Amino acid sequence: MAESLTLHFPDFVRVAGETLQGHVDVNIPMAMNDKIENVRVKVRGYIVTKYTEREHETGPEGPRNETHRKTLSVEVVRLDQTIWDHFNAQDGGPEVIQCPFQMPLPSTLPPSFHHSTLSHSVTISYSLEVVGSRHGMFHANRRVRRIFSVVPPADAGELNATASLKQGWAGQWRPIATTKLIRHGVFGDHSEAKIELVLPDLPSLPMGTGIPFGFHVWTKTKPVHQEDLDKHEKLFPAPPASPAEVQLAVHRQGSMHVRHKNEPMDDKFDLAGSLGDKDAAGAVRMTVDQPEFTPAPDHKDKGFWKRGVHFEGMLVIPHAPTFSVEAVEWHYLLRVKVDFPGIGNDLELEFPVHIHSGVACPPLPQAGYQMNVPYAYPLPSGPPPMMNLPPSYWNGEHHNWDEES
Repeated sequence: MAESLTLHFPDFVRVAGETLQGHVDVNIPMAMNDKIENVRVKVRGYIVTKYTEREHETGPEGPRNETHRKTLSVEVVRLDQTIWDHFNAQDGGPEVIQCPFQMPLPSTLPPSFHHSTLSHSVTISYSLEVVGSRHGMFHANRRVRRIFSVVPPADAGELNATASLKQGWAGQWRPIATTKLIRHGVFGDHSEAKIELVLPDLPSLPMGTGIPFGFHVWTKTKPVHQEDLDKHEKLFPAPPASPAEVQLAVHRQGSMHVRHKNEPMDDKFDLAGSLGDKDAAGAVRMTVDQPEFTPAPDHKDKGFWKRGVHFEGMLVIPHAPTFSVEAVEWHYLLRVKVDFPGIGNDLELEFPVHIHSGVACPPLPQAGYQMNVPYAYPLPSGPPPMMNLPPSYWNGEHHNWDEES
């Protein structure tokens, strides 16, 4: 009953190792009338895997293959705290009392996570639950439930890098480039295209933080006449004419381990507000080089037109930090691609990126929980950024609710 028990617990991303703080308003007359004997706060975390298993069975009609949907749950955290019981209720006191709680999370918790396909799924989820215990077989306990998310703390080097990115990156840059010979048709001379992505030279990138990038495309035609640039608007190969013509995506790869099976995962995520986003034209700056003609030494009256286009902007990766536990492991690849007309004329860069949370574990709270003071996240930078988790995570659909108490 929401009127008997009201939970006050801010909706923030939590950091493994921090102390969860909040309070529960207990309406004493309503709790007593509802026969609530005590009120407890429970914190639970689970890795829940669901998978399809085919089993060979023999029945009256002969052998057959049966498909079964199975669920396996691994508990990663269990915390309990009693905050009120009716034996301590005082007559003549206030009708509603505020019962605070403080519960420290383990520092080694894996981040909140969800991956799902038609055949299998894996979820790492966390919940805080207020339980009003009622005596008797026919009196169901009263429950107030809240799903929350967790990220691991970043180390000192990762925190310094995150601060540098937020202040405007002034460190070293890392270029990743590839070049390819292409041609518009089946026969004839080849043209040349080169793409280069430039990122801050960091071993790990922070989740949910703007990361500056530069992306460059250079093209060189096959031998053509100098005036051909004016005759043909799309002299092959033409560089991209807008950020939307460049494909940029994050791929999450890894595997789910359950019993004797390994199920691979490969999720693709487009990055909003960056290359490939049709609505991000104003967020990505574009500059175009003046075309440059170079005479060809072995072609009379011909040469090469060189053209270039350059994009600058930010990319934000709002996904769970790279992690590995016994049941599941995942990592990330960043892929950028430009398609030129013709068969097989695509240029693609692919390289691994390690993602961390970019936030520190908040310090231990001061003694005594101040219930009448608005909750402020105990770090100057505020709470961690939100992660990209599906609605089914937040409604507890994949959570293993503990119904025993």
